[in-house]
Formats: sequence, structure tokens, C-alpha cells
Amino acid sequence: MYLDTADQLSSRRRDAAVNAAFDCNAEVFDGITKVVELNIQTVKTSLSEQQAMADAALSAQSLSAVIDLQSRQFPAAVKKTFAYWRHVEDIAVQTGIGLFTAMQTHVGSVLTTFADMADVAPGTAATQEGLGKWSVFVTGQPAVDPAQPGGIVDSSGNAVSSAEVRGDLH
Repeated sequence: MYLDTADQLSSRRRDAAVNAAFDCNAEVFDGITKVVELNIQTVKTSLSEQQAMADAALSAQSLSAVIDLQSRQFPAAVKKTFAYWRHVEDIAVQTGIGLFTAMQTHVGSVLTTFADMADVAPGTAATQEGLGKWSVFVTGQPAVDPAQPGGIVDSSGNAVSSAEVRGDLH
């Protein structure tokens, strides 16, 4: 019976992983598409501006007018550069949010799968009666007793008192 359950859970985990991978890839592809569209728009705008600059430079009547034209374009170029990177940052944030949402959905399905496994696996905490306090995840170790805050437990689960600590270590 356990093998059949494990096979069913395995197929659920595989399906959840495939869905999560597809969702994550879709979010990344959407972000890449937006960056490519932004780059195409930037190149088109840049080419038209360069053509206008070349026309203005060719129609200038002196060398100082051409230099003045270039110096006036510098602040605008800086503003455009910052605007471009703000758009890239917005796209990156949107993509990150999309990836987080996709991963959050996947983690929720994994937790549901773990809960299903805990319900069907033999020897879980739900079926261990009369064996004392057990932690939520069955590790073979007793849970920490809340009545004894700050208690120290060794690897075998035995409580270690502070009286056993060597005095020369203080």
C-alpha cells in the first residue's frame, strides 16, 4: 500500500515541479520580452534623434554652433539613460514579483504534498500514541518541553543540566 501511495505522491510532486518550472519560465520569458521591446524602442528613438542631430549639424553655419548643439544634447542624453535604466528596473521588479508568486504557489503545493505524505505514511506522529511528545516532523527525537524553557538536550535526547557544566569553562 505504501508503494502505491509513494508513486501517486511522486507523480503529484513531478506534476507540481513541471508546473512550477513552466510558470517560472513564462515569467522570465515575459521579462525578457519586455526588455527586448524596450531595447527596440530605444534603438528606434536613438536612430531618429541621431538623424535629426546630423541634419542640424549639417545645416549649422559655424563650428561653434555644432559644438553648442552637442553640448545641449548631453543633459538630455543623461536623462534618457536614467529613464532607460528605470524602465529596466521596473521590468526586473515585475519579473521578480512574478517569479516569487510562481514559487509561492509551488511551495504551497509542496507543503500540501508533504501534508498528504504525513497522513498516509506509516509511523507518523498522528499514529504514535502513548510514546510521549513528538515533534511535528518525525525525527525520532522528542520535542522540546515548553515547561522547561532553555533546557539543553544532547544528541540522544537526554536533558543536560547546568550543574553538569564544568566550572573552569566560565
